[in-house]
Amino acid sequence: MIQCFAAILKCEVMVTPFLYLGLSVGRSHKRRAFWDGVVVRMKKRLSRWKGRFLSLTGRICLINSTLSTIPLFYLSLLKMSVVVANELVKTQRNFLWRWGSNGRKVAWASWKKVCAAREIGGHGIIDLRTFNLALLGKWVWWLGSDKSGLWKEILDSMYGGWRSLREGGKDNNDSLWWKDLREVCSLEGWGRNFEEALIWKVGIGKEILFWEENWVGIGALKMIFLRLYSLDVSKASAMTTFGG
Repeated sequence: MIQCFAAILKCEVMVTPFLYLGLSVGRSHKRRAFWDGVVVRMKKRLSRWKGRFLSLTGRICLINSTLSTIPLFYLSLLKMSVVVANELVKTQRNFLWRWGSNGRKVAWASWKKVCAAREIGGHGIIDLRTFNLALLGKWVWWLGSDKSGLWKEILDSMYGGWRSLREGGKDNNDSLWWKDLREVCSLEGWGRNFEEALIWKVGIGKEILFWEENWVGIGALKMIFLRLYSLDVSKASAMTTFGG
């Protein structure tokens, strides 16, 4: 049957897993083996001999440059496991402090301090874990801000779109990628802060929660008009929308 449809559509039948833009499609990114290519390429790029001929500033620049050339595509789509993140950070840390030596070297600052901005005394190295969460958070922003697009229509029909990340219940049938986005939204200082920073402008009103949203120059109406809010019998529904 598959071969028949492939002949009609004049396309080939592929098997999973397969590579697409260097990303393995059909394999679980929760497995350590999925990230082998990223780990190997970063270790190769930060090979020890290069550190012998670079200053501290040069080593910092090389560490940051690996993020824009090697794992960026992976990090923008998939959430790293703790094991993979620790291994990548270890590679960066060894390159920064050991710079080619096989012996033990002193780490003159904690990795958290090293990843802090230069303005507050750090070295400005990009923190891999935070960087990964920020890239995944961009999908949350695109889901909430983009008004059209086939990719958005598909996600809206499959999972319920942006609002379901916070308001929808967990579904075991959700993809691992969608579960990762939901996890990002539930992290302290991420999802809720993102929603509180949004300000809505009235369009046709079908996506706006009348009482809940942060209105321009006003704030949430349920906090300003408490008595009216208490009298609204429809407020219990999370999908009560302005103009809906």
